[in-house]
Amino acid sequence: MKSLSNWSIVFAVIGTLSFCCSLALPKASELLMISGFGVLLIGMLCSFGAMHKNEKGKSKFLAVAAFFLLSFILVWNEPLQIVRLLTWMKN
Repeated sequence: MKSLSNWSIVFAVIGTLSFCCSLALPKASELLMISGFGVLLIGMLCSFGAMHKNEKGKSKFLAVAAFFLLSFILVWNEPLQIVRLLTWMKN
């Protein structure tokens, strides 16, 4: 594994933990969800960089899979939450 693969795994784990903690802590829900979504997005970009450099291993796909899986779960459970999340990130 190379550098970008390692960073994509680190960002995927941090983003997933932050995203999951947002569901458990209702008072800090928005901030944790935004930070988790943003960190997962950074992890996904690192993962795409690792794919572009043709790094060895399958771990570079972890951040992309986590991003889309958590986005799907969010949209499945609370459909309008993703609109609020993206609006909050824009501002």
